[in-house]
Amino acid sequence: MSKLKFTLVLLAVVTLITACNLKVNLNSNLNQSSIRVEPNANQNQNINQPAAEANANTNTNQLVANEIVDFTFEQTDDGMIKDIINKKSNEVWIGNLKELCGAEVMIYAHPTDSMKVILTQFNPGSDKPVRSLYLLYLQNKTCNKLAVSEQLADFGARVLSPDQTKLAVALETNEAKELKILDLIVDTSKTLVTLTEGETLNGGYGSLSNKFDIKWLDNEKIQYTVYEDTVKNYPNDFPAGSEKVKEVRIENIR
Repeated sequence: MSKLKFTLVLLAVVTLITACNLKVNLNSNLNQSSIRVEPNANQNQNINQPAAEANANTNTNQLVANEIVDFTFEQTDDGMIKDIINKKSNEVWIGNLKELCGAEVMIYAHPTDSMKVILTQFNPGSDKPVRSLYLLYLQNKTCNKLAVSEQLADFGARVLSPDQTKLAVALETNEAKELKILDLIVDTSKTLVTLTEGETLNGGYGSLSNKFDIKWLDNEKIQYTVYEDTVKNYPNDFPAGSEKVKEVRIENIR
């Protein structure tokens, strides 16, 4: 009987020691700076769908919205687009841009990894500012003139955002007191800044003496210089120097 009691006591002691070691090891693991989690081998896979059925739901001959497809823009020496080639098939994806867009065009902007390309009317060697913009949607082979083109009817500043989806615009119109943001993808515009009397965004005096200082700090913030507005109606005898800088400001476009 005494041997049985001794055995039971020994088992109890061993169990207690094991439990303490387990607790120490568990706490040690929880206090580690990083815990490694093994990925699930079946994650993001539909294991119940037969391979044949999955293939049947994918038309490999057509582009899908989330697929990034590389294209080559074949252009003339002065930048006019002739053909757009699908690099996967090496075939002409879009051939007649003039018929599709209603004008001969060249590339103006191309947001990174986007199926949408911003085009402008082909006009090489001209000192006229960009006035007509087109949105080319590669996936659907559509090309439409952007309504925001109406906001580009005068000389002034046109500054693309780093991601090339937006255009900051300040024109000579009305003493260059408005800074607008054109969304080239959504095709909308809004007035971001309207200066007060005695202020202008143009440190020059119009025509060939324009001086705008507008910079994108990132895709959400714009820095612009405000000048004193002292010379009106751009007289022929305007001063040789620029207007005096009044202030440098930063604006969030949201």
